[in-house]
Amino acid sequence: MNVKRTCSAHNRQQAATALIRCYDTLAKRNENLLQHVTGEQAFECWRKYPSADVISASGFQYFYHAHSPEDRPGVIENGHFHTFARLDRRARNIEDLPIPGNATVNANTQDPDSVHLVAISVNALGLPTEIFTVNQWVTGDRWCSSASVAALSAAFRVDGAGPPLLSAWLTSVFSLYEESIQELIRDRDAAIRHAIDTHAADYRIIDDRSLEVLSSKTLSFSDDVDAALRDISR
Repeated sequence: MNVKRTCSAHNRQQAATALIRCYDTLAKRNENLLQHVTGEQAFECWRKYPSADVISASGFQYFYHAHSPEDRPGVIENGHFHTFARLDRRARNIEDLPIPGNATVNANTQDPDSVHLVAISVNALGLPTEIFTVNQWVTGDRWCSSASVAALSAAFRVDGAGPPLLSAWLTSVFSLYEESIQELIRDRDAAIRHAIDTHAADYRIIDDRSLEVLSSKTLSFSDDVDAALRDISR
């Protein structure tokens, strides 16, 4: 157990250092992370950035977008990244999400070769503020068990795909928050079970448009980076 904890602390320290390097580079260039998202394109709500699919050689994908203020009232973010594992790019050992009384959860999946991992909100300064999971209707992906999604999230790498600084940033965010992401995925499953248990037998959670976000965690980015750097010195 101690070896595993040390390794995890080391990975988090490396991720924190890489993120500091990203923001240091941005500061020296007088740039914002979001400039690497949109490039020369004008920013519009609901538009996907980058416009072309960004899929790494290891089979992971991401895009960034923002909802309109009317769609998500009260939400404080510039926008968020959706992240995926692509099953058509690399063979993976996964297990579909078992849902009691709803064995056809993946029957109407829009994209059966895509598994949504987590979404990452950022503010106007380009700092991560929240991570969250969503209902299947939001992204139309294949729903997998928490163990499968956790394993995919732990392997998430987009190095070499899309804008280099942005790819390094996303990969490092996943490493820094690996434990939080795994907890978030478990909370997702708990929310799914609760929704099913509190509705009638014919309830289909994947069709429930009133249920968009299944689990979420607010981030204190500066504190989390500081904590990761302190852990390695203990």
